[in-house]
Amino acid sequence: MNTENVQPQPPSGQLPTGPPTQLWTVDGYPIVDGKYLDLSTGEIKTHEGLLTGGPPALTVYWHNKLPKHQKEQPFYAASAFSLTSVTDYLTRVGDLLRTGICTVDSLSATKYSVNLVIMTQLSNNEFIEALGRHGLLHAGSSS
Repeated sequence: MNTENVQPQPPSGQLPTGPPTQLWTVDGYPIVDGKYLDLSTGEIKTHEGLLTGGPPALTVYWHNKLPKHQKEQPFYAASAFSLTSVTDYLTRVGDLLRTGICTVDSLSATKYSVNLVIMTQLSNNEFIEALGRHGLLHAGSSS
């Protein structure tokens, strides 16, 4: 699993401000009071290390269908989570698309998930910066 965009655990288990969200281990176990039940061993373990968001947070995946070789590493993929509604997130996607830096080949959205297959010639750093400028990486609530 690529953990490049997975977030480290907040200090003292504190969550970002915004609506309540459930944090998960990167291998799919919900974290409650800093602990999780490892179903493979039946053992309750204290969580340390990387974590990811999950319902009711929005899970987002970006994939570039058309990465080209260039001087800098092209953008291939990114995963993120957002504390916004799917409607607010898609509005932000629309703002990004209006800049012309990418086009959408496929978009799938549910209440808790957005998956985008895009085409862009930008480098990894350029596209990640653009996602950040438009509030599309680990976006907090706008209310």
